[in-house]
Amino acid sequence: MKRFTWLIIYFFATSTLLAQSDEDLKKQLKNTLQQEELIGASWSTINDGMISTGAVGLKNATTGEKLTANNKIQIGSITKTLIATGILRLITENKIDLETPVEQLIPAISFENPWQKTRKVTVIDLLNHTSGLEDARFWQVFSEEAQTNSPLLEVFSRDPDVLTIRTKPGSRFSYSNMGYTLLGSIIEHVTGQPYEVYLDENLLMPLGMKNSTFQFVSQDDDPDLAMGHFDGGVIQPCVPMYLRPAGQFTTTTYDMALLARFLMSDGKIEGKPFIELELLRAMGKPTQTEVNKQGLDRGYQFGLSYRDRYGVIGYYHSGNVIGYRASLYLFPEEKKSFFISFNMDHKTADYQAFNKIFIEHLKVHQPLPSPLSNSQTSLNVKNVEGYYKLAPVRFELFAYLDLLFNSIRIESGKEKEELIIKSLQQKNYSLFKVEKNLYRKDDRVKASHIFYKLDGEYIYSDGLATYKKVSPFYLALLWLSLALGIAGMIIILSKGVFVLIKQKRLFINHAVFVPFLFILLLFVPVPFFFIHSFNQMGDLTIGNLLLTIITGALPFSLLYGIVVSWRNQNGWNIDILIFTLLIQWIIILWVWNIIPIKFWEI
Repeated sequence: MKRFTWLIIYFFATSTLLAQSDEDLKKQLKNTLQQEELIGASWSTINDGMISTGAVGLKNATTGEKLTANNKIQIGSITKTLIATGILRLITENKIDLETPVEQLIPAISFENPWQKTRKVTVIDLLNHTSGLEDARFWQVFSEEAQTNSPLLEVFSRDPDVLTIRTKPGSRFSYSNMGYTLLGSIIEHVTGQPYEVYLDENLLMPLGMKNSTFQFVSQDDDPDLAMGHFDGGVIQPCVPMYLRPAGQFTTTTYDMALLARFLMSDGKIEGKPFIELELLRAMGKPTQTEVNKQGLDRGYQFGLSYRDRYGVIGYYHSGNVIGYRASLYLFPEEKKSFFISFNMDHKTADYQAFNKIFIEHLKVHQPLPSPLSNSQTSLNVKNVEGYYKLAPVRFELFAYLDLLFNSIRIESGKEKEELIIKSLQQKNYSLFKVEKNLYRKDDRVKASHIFYKLDGEYIYSDGLATYKKVSPFYLALLWLSLALGIAGMIIILSKGVFVLIKQKRLFINHAVFVPFLFILLLFVPVPFFFIHSFNQMGDLTIGNLLLTIITGALPFSLLYGIVVSWRNQNGWNIDILIFTLLIQWIIILWVWNIIPIKFWEI
C-alpha cells in the first residue's frame, strides 16, 4: 500500500514539474515570438518518452483567431525527411535499391551527365543531394500556373537543361529541390500510384500520422489549417507548387512528434521491421562524399543533416515554404527531439533563437569540444590563404552574384593555427586546427571544416557548402566591370537630365537620348510587379515580358548611341567611352545568362 501511495505521489510530483516546465517554455517562446515580430508558432517535444505540444500567437492575423497545437501547419522542406523515409521503406521492401540508376527507374529522364560512362546518378545521390543537379529554377518555385495534380516530370520536360549534372555524382553536396521531385517520381514509377496516395496509405497510416497528408491542402479545404503570413502580417494562403515532393506536406505538431519518435526507434512497428535499423541509423550520417573521404564526418544523408550548434550535436532539417517556416531537431541517443512551425515567413526574424530555447529546455547533453592540435598538416597554411568561390553554387541563376558577393577570403589569424574566414554576407569567424586538415569553428563542438587539395585545386568545405580557390585577379576584374558598368549607367542618367534641361527640344537628336530613355524604361515594369502576386514572379506576366524586352533592347540602344555620337563628333569622344562602360558590363551579364532577364525561363 505504501509503495502504491509513493508511486501516486511520484507521478503527481513529476506531472506537476513537467507542467511547470512546459509553462516556462511557453512563456519563453511567447516572449521571443513577440521580439521577432512573428505571428504564431506551434511545437512538439519528446523528452523521457513523453510527447508535449503547445502553441502561441495567432492562427490568422486578419481574423485574430488564436493558434492551437491542434491546428494544421505546413512544414516546407522538412517534407524531404518524410520522402526519404518513404524511399527507405521501399528499400526495406526490396522494391528499389540505393545504387539503382535514376534513368533506369524513370526512362523518360535523360541527364546531361559528363560522368555518365563512369558514374551514373543513382537513388542515393538524390537522397543525399549529391546528384550534381542545381536546386531549382525561378519558374519552378514562383508560379501560379502549377496545379495540384501537375505531372511531376513536367518540371523536367519543359526545359531539359535543368537535368544538367554539374559535379560528379556522389562527390559534393548541393541542395536540390529538383532531386527530391525526382524521388517522388521514382515512388510513382515503382508503385504505380501518385506518390501522395501511396505515402499517405503506406507511410503515414502505419506511423499513426492520421492528421497529415502529402496531398495539397488549402485553407478553403481545411479550416483547421493555419494561415501563412509575410512581413507586416500580410496573409498568404497555400498555393500549389511544381516541386511538390520537395515541400508540400500538411501536418500537426503531434504527428511530427510521432515521426520523430519513429526515426529515433528501432525501425519496427508492432514488433515488425518497417525500415531496416541500419538505414534508419544512417540518417544524417554521410560517409561517401568527397569531404567524408577526406576525413570530415558531417553533411547530409537520407533526409537529415548533421548539426553542431549551441554546444550540442543532433540531426536536423529546416523548412521554408511561402508563408511558413519550420525546424525539426533529433537527438537519437537521448531519445529527445523538438519540432516547431511558424505561420510566417519573416525576412529578418532570428528563427534560430527558438532552437536554442528548446535545446536548453530539453537539457540536451553537451559533449566536451574536440581539443585543438599542433600536429603537422599536409597543407601549407600560406598556400591555403586566398579567395574561394562556391563550387557548386546552389542556383545557377545566381552564379554571377554568388561569385561577387558570396565568395570568401581566408587568411591567417593572430593565434597559432588560427584561420580567419571573411565574407560580405556573414560576420568574420575563426577556425582552429583540430587534427591534420580538420578545423573547428570557434562555436562548434567537433571538427566543422576541412581543407584539402584535389586535382591541383585547394578546396574548403563544411560538408554542406564547398568552395574552391579562385584567382583574386579574376574577382578583381569582375568587380571592376561591375563598378564601371554602374558608373556608366549613372553618368548616362546624369548627363541625360543635364542635356534635357539645357537643350530641351534638341535633346531627341543627342547621342545620349536613346540610351537615357531605355535606362529609364527599366523602371516601367516595377509597378506591374507590385500589381501581381509575388508568387507569379516565375510566370509570363506583363511585368516580366516588359522586363525581358527592355533588358534585351538596352545594349542595342547603347550601340545606337555610339553610332550617333561617332557621326555627330566625327570619331571617338567621351560619350562613346561612357556608353562602352555600360556595354562591357552588359556583355558580362549576357555571358552569365542574365541578360535579357527572363524570369519565366530561368
